[in-house]
Amino acid sequence: MADLSKQYYELAFHISSNLEEADVQNTKQELERAITSNGGIISFAKELERIRLAYPIKHQTNAFFGYFNFNLELPEEPLDKIKDYLRSSQDVLRFLILKHEPEPKMDKKNLVRKMAAVERRKIKTVQQEKLSTKQEGPRADEGAIDQKLEEIIEQL
Repeated sequence: MADLSKQYYELAFHISSNLEEADVQNTKQELERAITSNGGIISFAKELERIRLAYPIKHQTNAFFGYFNFNLELPEEPLDKIKDYLRSSQDVLRFLILKHEPEPKMDKKNLVRKMAAVERRKIKTVQQEKLSTKQEGPRADEGAIDQKLEEIIEQL
């Protein structure tokens, strides 16, 4: 069961591609500090990845994309401080903060059921592939077919 005093968030962001690699990493660390200094706990951080944008943002067609999963205590004032920091940062082209539910932890019983279902699906697909690749009986020789046709024609 989720902790009711915490709210879980995901922060996705684009960092300017005009920066040097070291500056990009520094900007990411500053974002992490902005979250942790406001009481956030980062549970996952995606490595930055250079991407081509679908459309220009602030006259840039490339950016570094990354995201964090983090949680905050329920009063949402710290979230407003994080948003203010992101808006004021010149290096962050765009950001989005989403609320989300944490992944439920599976007990052993449910984990075994899920793994068994995956295995059954794998076995079923392998069996279907075997059936589709089976040949439909032995093929007749062309010479034997021609000879049989000639015999039938002679009988007419």
